[in-house]
Amino acid sequence: MRLSKIYSDGMVLQREKKNTIRGTFIEGEVVSVSMDDQAYPVSMNAATKEWRCEVPEQPAGGPHTIVISNGTVDVTISDVLFGDVFILGGQSNMELPVNWTTDFYYDEIRSANFSEIRHFEVPKIPIFGVLSETVDGGYWAKCDDKEVLNFSAIGFYFAKYKQLSDGVPVGLIQTAVGGAPVESLMGETQLLESFQEIEKTMLGTGKCNQDKSKGCLWCYREKLAKNHDMDYVNATVAFDTARQDQWHQNLDAHDQGLLEDWMNPWPVDGEYLSFHMPSTFYKTELESFRGSVWLQKIVNIPADWCDQEIVVRLGTLMDGDVTYVNGVKVGEYTFKYPPRFYVVQPGLFHEGENVITVRLIMDGNIGGAVEKCPYYLMQGDRRISLEGDWNMRIGYKTEGLEGPTFFNWAPTALYGSMLYPLHDVACKAILFYQGESNCEYPQYYGKLLKDMVAEWRSLFGQVPFYMAEVTYWLGDGPVYESDPFANVRKVQHEVVNDIPDAYLIPTYDLGMYNDLHPQNKKDVAMRFLEVFEKNEQK
Repeated sequence: MRLSKIYSDGMVLQREKKNTIRGTFIEGEVVSVSMDDQAYPVSMNAATKEWRCEVPEQPAGGPHTIVISNGTVDVTISDVLFGDVFILGGQSNMELPVNWTTDFYYDEIRSANFSEIRHFEVPKIPIFGVLSETVDGGYWAKCDDKEVLNFSAIGFYFAKYKQLSDGVPVGLIQTAVGGAPVESLMGETQLLESFQEIEKTMLGTGKCNQDKSKGCLWCYREKLAKNHDMDYVNATVAFDTARQDQWHQNLDAHDQGLLEDWMNPWPVDGEYLSFHMPSTFYKTELESFRGSVWLQKIVNIPADWCDQEIVVRLGTLMDGDVTYVNGVKVGEYTFKYPPRFYVVQPGLFHEGENVITVRLIMDGNIGGAVEKCPYYLMQGDRRISLEGDWNMRIGYKTEGLEGPTFFNWAPTALYGSMLYPLHDVACKAILFYQGESNCEYPQYYGKLLKDMVAEWRSLFGQVPFYMAEVTYWLGDGPVYESDPFANVRKVQHEVVNDIPDAYLIPTYDLGMYNDLHPQNKKDVAMRFLEVFEKNEQK
């Protein structure tokens, strides 16, 4: 007997709907299902070796206990609640975790304690050519001040204020993946049918458009044929991983800063370059620099700070960083998007002069520190600015690192492993935030989005579809002359009228010109909630 991990301790089932629990069995097994000692009928398909049980409609509440047995082994699922279940879908702005929003909602996050809000993150495992029947990893996390850090931020703030309003438990099933184009969220049959229609009605060329990224039926067929070979996929991933590891190992081996311990205080009489925090190397002599540079600043700390927790805020650094306080590493990130929020325990800072050092690593992008982000030390409500002049030294210059093959972004990659396995999960609605990764071919986005919604509804039923408008953005290093998402946004406004029971959530004004992932996700969530509640009152 095999059971999907979505059916596990702490799960939330949709109230006032029938809920399907299903799995597989082997020859000779007889499966039974009961909840709170009440047995329910189980259908068993001898041909497919699949079993199904429908739990009757239940009011909000709990906890309940479900027992699934094959006659030999009992699987007990404890602490089951009935409430409202929401499928969270899309790309990074829906996936973005609560711990990226601390600049806006630090106190609210630290006080989070909502035991009836649960979050299940579906593992991000791309597969091709097959449809998985089960989710083979993940768990239902209860919302407390630790677990909440990994919740979808939009999901958490939406769930919190919904539950405070109506008292109903909330289950969030997180399927969003950063960078995912809509094509990765569709099944193979539907995607090829959609692009055949696009070719017939929009292109009519009958040939490849010679663009190997997106928007071509022939390229998609080629990609799908290659990706069906999992040996090829695994070999490519292994090659990319080894290549990236080798790049970083080479950088570390030659970096003068590591060889000479530049994380410690630099000689006061040394000759250094100057870096203004925050700024980027765009249109400077270091614009094309790849490798490592080291930044260092001396800050004075008052005595009454030293026995307190101090947070180092370093905005957004490109591409990666390792940050030190008085020679001790306090945090690091390997890519540019996460806001740097490093908590330093009492005792590391001391009264008087302290040294903050940043090893800044640029592997593929223009380096620097994104402007109009927070750069300071924080102790409670007090701040010490880290803006201004820093000393800078070149650690090591090398060639740029070519990015890996992101199979998560490939056509159909996520549908078979993350979405299809959830089929028959009863839910209240779908909350969706996606579109940035389709800005290259916005003319096809409307057709693809409509077909994707129809396909998702074949999995989850005819539930409402709430879609966030993509926000205003002009770039996080070099600034574009115009918003690259404008045409996607236009399509969203058009297509929402063509999708039954679909609603567009306005977010344009919540964007930041230099941040692809604005942290003000509570504002976005409240707009989702406002539209949702208005729709529920109809």
